[in-house]
Amino acid sequence: MTETAGHPQTETYRSTQSQIDFRGSGRAWLNWGLGVAFVVVVFIMQSGYAITNKSVAADLGLSLTQVGLVGSVYTWVFAIAQFGSGSMLDRLGARRCLPLAAALLTVGAVVFALATSYWMLIAGQVLMALGGSFGFIGAGFIGGQWFDPLKYGFMFSLVQFAASTGALVGQRSISFLIENLGLTWPVLIGGIAVLGALVTVLMLLVLRDPPGAEENREGWQGLRSFIDSILTAVSTVASVRAGWLNALIAGATFGSLFAMGVVWGPRLMMAAGMPDGQAYSVGSLCWLGLATGAPCISWLSDRLGKLVKPMAVACALQLVFLGAALIWAPVSPVLASVLLFAFGFCAGGSMLPFAIAAKLVPGKLVGTSAALVNAVQFIISGMLMALPGQILAGASNVVPAQNIVAEPTYGDYQVAMLVFPGALLLALILSFFLHEPYSEADRAHLEVEANEIAAMIEKRKIG
Repeated sequence: MTETAGHPQTETYRSTQSQIDFRGSGRAWLNWGLGVAFVVVVFIMQSGYAITNKSVAADLGLSLTQVGLVGSVYTWVFAIAQFGSGSMLDRLGARRCLPLAAALLTVGAVVFALATSYWMLIAGQVLMALGGSFGFIGAGFIGGQWFDPLKYGFMFSLVQFAASTGALVGQRSISFLIENLGLTWPVLIGGIAVLGALVTVLMLLVLRDPPGAEENREGWQGLRSFIDSILTAVSTVASVRAGWLNALIAGATFGSLFAMGVVWGPRLMMAAGMPDGQAYSVGSLCWLGLATGAPCISWLSDRLGKLVKPMAVACALQLVFLGAALIWAPVSPVLASVLLFAFGFCAGGSMLPFAIAAKLVPGKLVGTSAALVNAVQFIISGMLMALPGQILAGASNVVPAQNIVAEPTYGDYQVAMLVFPGALLLALILSFFLHEPYSEADRAHLEVEANEIAAMIEKRKIG
């Protein structure tokens, strides 16, 4: 039977067909590519600190503890900001949020490059963290909107592939520029700021939300209503107990990788007797491992139809390879390279928690669920990044005049970095208490819970 143009079934079909048309289209890849470009700039900035922190410390007279804290401040602010950034993406969309975030990252990089004191470094890190908090989940959010929802986890792994590859290339490039061209860290950070400015302009000109996305969002109803909607989203996601187990596992698996890749991997290699350039190259293999491991483990997870078990196995192997690296790093650069690459590869399992989190909440809160996972990842990353510095400071002598901590021994590093395998062991234990993600029936129940929480907040607001 032929249907008329105004018939509801015809309109529904056209709406569905329109959604099918844009998913995976060239426009989808263009928007996703811009989101990934932003993530790459964020990761180059983050991983670049692994290369520049030694010269930054020497120029500004920082202690080893302060070196760790400068990196940790970024991760802590980044983590806290996640709770707002994820909900803002759900509420406002990528087109409104990401260009502003990229601009904020760029300003922070400029402040960092011009820093003449410890506190200017901190200020630059805070600004970069606020902008960078939209990066990874923003690219994942774009992937979830512009591509098939069933590919959500795999698209996240592709984001991680691009980000880790960018981090690897960034570390190698910065190391080359320092060693061969003698460029200073302010010039290098300034160059990254230029990249951030370029991405900002491209986003303003090109980035768009998918067709129909605006229709599913509420219009602007004032600041109070906007804040209440964010609190509602965060409260709903935070009320899922399994989500916290999932996030803690994600934090330990990614945090140990991040701390090794950004600060402690290269320093461990130097303490083992490697020249600085070689130590940076070997340490950066963590990122290459993560870049290849994330999509491979995600693909395997899809083939098995499981998420929790592959994540647990990857965590166990990550623990084994990291433990071996701590024990055998001095043996040879080749062995150290293999172990750190394998450690990074298995850290690719830290992307599965994003797919798990998305299945634990109503569909309209996917961005907030990703933000919770990423926030916990970076809170734990900050802790793991700072703890070895605190331990080493207690094992070393401080030179009062320059306020620079004398270089600890390799044995000191081995002891201090036991916090990483300790965190992975705890994550492995927690994985036994996490079940496979909920069914569609459970997701419908979560939708009801979300509405109930929203009603409670509205009632308090009226009262």
